[in-house]
Amino acid sequence: MKNKSLNLESLLREDKDPGLIAQDILEGEFSELDIHRKDYLDRFLDFVYFKVSTGIPYIIHDAYPSKRMHDKELESKIRELINDHLFPDILFPLLKHFSRNMHNSDTNLYLANLVEADEIITTLYDTFVMFRNDSWILDPEKRTLNVKRIQQYLARSENYHSSPLDAACRFKYILEFIAIKQKVDHIYTMDQLKLSGDN
Repeated sequence: MKNKSLNLESLLREDKDPGLIAQDILEGEFSELDIHRKDYLDRFLDFVYFKVSTGIPYIIHDAYPSKRMHDKELESKIRELINDHLFPDILFPLLKHFSRNMHNSDTNLYLANLVEADEIITTLYDTFVMFRNDSWILDPEKRTLNVKRIQQYLARSENYHSSPLDAACRFKYILEFIAIKQKVDHIYTMDQLKLSGDN
């Protein structure tokens, strides 16, 4: 795993057009094939998450503490890759990461801080709305089905890990943070992030 991360870091540090770097990532050029390989974009997000996690605090509001990378040039390149060159392929891996990250959900802001594109933010909001609506479904199997699909868990897996209300809360937190760091009222307002009542 260490060698694979180093390969990806070398790729990102190359003096190369970001579009070509994105193509290499999507084709898996940075990683050797192995039996237990993860999706290449999942590997990319794992690498990005690690780089941000070991970075410096970035706090634009006390209720939404995030982090940024030490290397601002690398961070800028990764931001461009996520929002421009890896879209739309990056959407599902992002949704999967955010929906699975139950135990350290505040760290979702580490990746959320790199999200700027309206198309990605719209998808995050639409997913939040879906989870919120699913929370009202009485049948526990049907209620958790959409969350499990995004988490890529089997339909028969434990419902405990796939509560749509919990997932909606995680996405609400992300969307609130994004609304603080940039203009999003053409996509949603803070009032539309309510978990109950008319929205």
